[in-house]
Amino acid sequence: MADIDLLKLVWGETSEVTPRDGAVQTVKRLHAVVAKLAALAKKRGLEKGLRSIEPPRVGTPEAARFQAMSATVDEVGAGIYGGAALPARAALLEVSATGAPRLETALPTAASWILDSGVASGGEFVVGDGSDGRIFRLFESDKVPAEDELPFVSGVTGSGLPEPIIPNPYRTLAWYVGIAAAIIFVMGATVSVWSGRSMSGARNILQATNPAIQYGLIAKVANLCAEDFKAFPNGMQAAVCAKVLDKDKVPELDKTTNRIAWPDQAKAGSVLDDAKACPADPSRDGCNTIWRAAVALDQDETWKASVFTFAHTFSTYVTGTDPAYGSTSIVFPFLLLVSGIAGLTVALGLGTKQRVAGVWIDTRNRVSLARAQVTLWTAVALAGYAAFALFNIGFAGIVGAGDIASFAAFPAIPASVAAALGIAAVSPMISALILPTKDSAGKNVDFDVRGADSDLRRRGAPFFGAESQGLDRRGSPALASIADIFMGEENANVDTVDVSRLQNVVITVTLVLGFFSLLIEMTSSITTTTMLGAKGAVFTSLPELGATFTSLLFVSHATYLVAKAHDARSLGTGGTSD
Repeated sequence: MADIDLLKLVWGETSEVTPRDGAVQTVKRLHAVVAKLAALAKKRGLEKGLRSIEPPRVGTPEAARFQAMSATVDEVGAGIYGGAALPARAALLEVSATGAPRLETALPTAASWILDSGVASGGEFVVGDGSDGRIFRLFESDKVPAEDELPFVSGVTGSGLPEPIIPNPYRTLAWYVGIAAAIIFVMGATVSVWSGRSMSGARNILQATNPAIQYGLIAKVANLCAEDFKAFPNGMQAAVCAKVLDKDKVPELDKTTNRIAWPDQAKAGSVLDDAKACPADPSRDGCNTIWRAAVALDQDETWKASVFTFAHTFSTYVTGTDPAYGSTSIVFPFLLLVSGIAGLTVALGLGTKQRVAGVWIDTRNRVSLARAQVTLWTAVALAGYAAFALFNIGFAGIVGAGDIASFAAFPAIPASVAAALGIAAVSPMISALILPTKDSAGKNVDFDVRGADSDLRRRGAPFFGAESQGLDRRGSPALASIADIFMGEENANVDTVDVSRLQNVVITVTLVLGFFSLLIEMTSSITTTTMLGAKGAVFTSLPELGATFTSLLFVSHATYLVAKAHDARSLGTGGTSD
């Protein structure tokens, strides 16, 4: 009897084909050729390149074919095979109606020898039935292959041939989405810096020594005071307005000097002293008006040579800087940064798994809850951090070159945020350590310790694969579903909602949305007082979330991981359904 491993190899390579002419000798020849070459492959340590299949059960239709094959393998092994001399190498490749090899790409190197002279045919075979049947020819050669070269290659099983390249129809789309996401991210980063630069420009105007800038600031203050009086004629006016208005009106322009004839030149000039004092005391009377004037003047200077006819409107919308209020907002760039990170995630998913949520799909072709959590926290937290840091970098213009090192443009990360990111990142790592134990079905883990009273398994506490029925696996990423994040991962509970996962999803979404809302609140309105009083970076830290936030996230993940470690048991195994 031939070596059972050799029989498995020969059966694996020949079980799917039948002789096209129906002759017994044709299939016997195939069995003999594969037997000789498989034995040669084993001798050279190349048998892993061939396909191996377990023998069929006794009494099945394939059992008779297997017995006939076994007899031929025995004849080859004993050197008593009575057919024509066996080749040194062979290839079973599909052919067209004309007999030419049918290949979608260039002939692979492992089978290129079939075009040499002296190559013989060992018969034709069919795979499939009826009109779907494919014709394969056995090419034989006496040319001895190299020591590291598989002597038998097959287009039926793929043995010895390169893996087929499956075209990805989403690859081009993934590139477009990825490029668009990168552009959006860069836009968000640029606008964040731009907004900070606009605010630092306004701050610097307050301290300017250029006469033209100083005169422009006083004129802007006068215009704003007049506009405020028109809007609120009975409202309280800042004391600074009395220095520049003539009975609540902007003084007339002297056409001779092209200068405004201030009612009191000294008082008008004192506005500059007030402006210089505002950064030290931003709450003093008139500072809000002066700051608004500085912001408006900076916008004018920035867009003076702009090709845009709607410069102020465009600037206000993009940078969030509104001269009418003096405040600024970086919600728009923050959302651009979030969108850029999310778009990059989508592009990676399309490029790798052909799914929008492909990044969330794990090696078992299931949507992974842990991956989804890490992605959400990454998009929100890193986008917020980038928006803060880049705004600070733009705002760094308020300090001199010697003070830039102590400016601290990059905000601090509070312990609660660091813990949230750490928990989200570590959770999938621990999950990756737990899941392999489920495939071992308890073979690698023994919970039986000394004493029957200490036997955890008999106490009903099966963990880490002790009673697992294995993990659920899908054949393709196309079979992954968002519902997977709520369902069990083991074969025993794959169709059952896992309450611990449901709890984890609800808590995670709540915390992420809460953190996102805090970032929106912090970026939506950066007040005049904040801008004027800042002696360094505006955003010194991400929002502090507190111990309750961290504890809730930790308990949620701990519950989820403990439930993952516990083995699900179906009613059919005599246990309870977990």
